Amino acid sequence: MDFKKMRRMLRNASAAALTLSVVSTMMTCDTLAAIGVEAGASKVVSIAVGEETSVSDNSTAPESTDAETIVIEVPKISEEAAKSKKEAVEQDTKNATTSSTWGNIVMANVEESLNVRAEASEDSELIGKLYKNTGGQIVEQSGDWTKFKSGNLTGWAKNDFLLFGQDAVALADSVVEVTAIVKTDSLRVRKEASEEAGVYGLLAVDDEALVVDEMGDWVSIQYSDDTVGYVASKYVTVVRELGTGQTMKEIKAVEEAEAALKAKEAEEKAKVEASRTTETTLTNNGAVTGDVNDVMLLAALIQCEAGYETYAGQVSVGTVVMNRLKIGNYGNTVYSVIYAKNQFGPAGSGKVAAVYAQGPRAICVQAAQEAMAGTSYIGAATHFRNIRSGYPGVVIGNHVFW
Repeated sequence: MDFKKMRRMLRNASAAALTLSVVSTMMTCDTLAAIGVEAGASKVVSIAVGEETSVSDNSTAPESTDAETIVIEVPKISEEAAKSKKEAVEQDTKNATTSSTWGNIVMANVEESLNVRAEASEDSELIGKLYKNTGGQIVEQSGDWTKFKSGNLTGWAKNDFLLFGQDAVALADSVVEVTAIVKTDSLRVRKEASEEAGVYGLLAVDDEALVVDEMGDWVSIQYSDDTVGYVASKYVTVVRELGTGQTMKEIKAVEEAEAALKAKEAEEKAKVEASRTTETTLTNNGAVTGDVNDVMLLAALIQCEAGYETYAGQVSVGTVVMNRLKIGNYGNTVYSVIYAKNQFGPAGSGKVAAVYAQGPRAICVQAAQEAMAGTSYIGAATHFRNIRSGYPGVVIGNHVFW
């Protein structure tokens, strides 16, 4: 309300109306009591803003009124304070908009990685790294630096290498990984979003697949490199994960684990080479015809039985199946040989079916194709066991064939 207008209203109002106006627009009854305004009293109120005090003109009040002047001081707000308040409100609005999706998020704006320090200084201890397309939640800001929490990492980074507000949200939305996790024992992956559609294959409980789109009752997933399938949304849990930074301790642990894995792989490779005590002769036993399902099923068995063996060892597992198929004692199809009772453990346990549904590795598919083409490193062998079994025969990797 304009101060001149307020003075005019107070000047012309009756004593009772004046008291009610003051109570309703400016202060509580307790406040009025504190300055001596009582019901029926006649007092003229003057408002002072900062140091500029304007006492109300009492010349037009009725002569019979014993009016007193009450001065209410209102602090004057400086331009600097007003500007600061405006900026705070704008930042609160910006943060509220950001938090609707990702919270008060900050994202790395780098090509590879960003150093994270213990304090807001380039001379401070390096405590971790924030990588490209990863982010965290802002903790506080100081000058050109921002403190944030990302995973187990909490530290400072320079603002020059960070994105804030809607820029950070836009990047997070574009790089977030959305995954569907299967929560039922066996889930059909359909060719269309319909219970009447054909089936690509099955997913087992806890299997994960990248989400292409969420469609209400259905979720489209990346079933294979070039195939999008559909699963019922009620049987999966959709999880959104944004990459986080790593502490120096975590980085060191990853590096040590990778080094240990490489060392173990080299050791196993050396053992495999050393175990090949039998010289093999490459022959061709004649091709076996079959369709793509036969190839994929044989590849799934090879992956289960010899997925970590040498390529020759993988082909040889496939050759065992081909040799059995030719003699006819285990069935007259690739399927019947693989699922013959008590012959291949992974087939009876359901592992072969699971690998078949997900798609065998490319190297195992190649080994299956070569075995069906007649390639043999083991002659007419129809059995194999782990070399620890003590069976005599052709040794390839960790298997002996006879």
